[in-house]
Amino acid sequence: VEPPTDQSQHLADLHAQGHYQKVLDQTSQLLKEFPNSINLLNIFGAANQSVGKLDTAIDTYKKALSIKPDYAEAYYNMGVALQKQDKLEGAIEAYKKGLALKPGYGLAIHMLSTLTGDTTETAPREYVENLFNDYAIKFDSSLVSELEYNVPKLIRNILIKSDHNGSLGSVLDLGCGTGLLGSEIKNYCTRIEGIDLSNNMLMLAKQKNVYDKLSHSDIVEYLSNMPLKFDYYIALDVFIYVGELAEVFRLIKYRSNKPGKLVFSTEHTNQDGYHLLKTGRYSHSKSYIEKLCKKFCYNISHFSITNLRKEKGHFLKGGIYVVEFIPTKIGY
Repeated sequence: VEPPTDQSQHLADLHAQGHYQKVLDQTSQLLKEFPNSINLLNIFGAANQSVGKLDTAIDTYKKALSIKPDYAEAYYNMGVALQKQDKLEGAIEAYKKGLALKPGYGLAIHMLSTLTGDTTETAPREYVENLFNDYAIKFDSSLVSELEYNVPKLIRNILIKSDHNGSLGSVLDLGCGTGLLGSEIKNYCTRIEGIDLSNNMLMLAKQKNVYDKLSHSDIVEYLSNMPLKFDYYIALDVFIYVGELAEVFRLIKYRSNKPGKLVFSTEHTNQDGYHLLKTGRYSHSKSYIEKLCKKFCYNISHFSITNLRKEKGHFLKGGIYVVEFIPTKIGY
């Protein structure tokens, strides 16, 4: 027996907003009345996982599976928890069981690939949405204060220094998040728009009153369907969730209605191509970017390697690129 739908949704909303202790407290009470509720057990497991109580989360998913053995999502969630504990064999087994129950399960395919060395072309939309909806409430404080992330300031300085007019014109912030970049460059733009997959991130970006327009959209979806009248296309910490970048380069090149610049960061690797990492993110080599630029006639006007942010106490090395293009309709 399940609790009323509105109660389950309320708990899911609280979890998405980062109120993990409230979720734990309320779910614990409801589980006394509905001890075999699959929805409550899943939410309880997720909340425990969010506060780092991984053993409790795994036990909760196991209980859910004892009630509903074909619960693919519980196997996936358990796999994520086991992976965080570096119990990789158990994580692989859990992901495979989830896939056996739900063939084509994109989340499980992606995370299984991080452990088996298979590089997929891009992270599933649902994976990115869930990740940043959960992370939104603590995004700014965690990224800037704890992980020493300063790429938006770095990009601002690079662009203002290279743009002799002192104005960036119109800017499309691809994967704008909470608006960290927008806050840095707003005063240098005639217009700035942002798109993101996470509604929770967009909600926080809206509160900053930085953007002229915000859209909930996938990057390729937006570039394929919307008028592209921007001087700058900027994607910071975005391509780390997109392995194959050819379609992004192609769409900007062929659908833009004026010359412009694509500015982006990568997690840098010296190994040729792009690679799916155990973190669920992608790294890109300079040689891979150079091949894309040659194929789609972009010119690299800036490249540098910088510290992106800290991870487990150490700085991640990132590539910073500014590539210029003249649009063409040929072949589109």
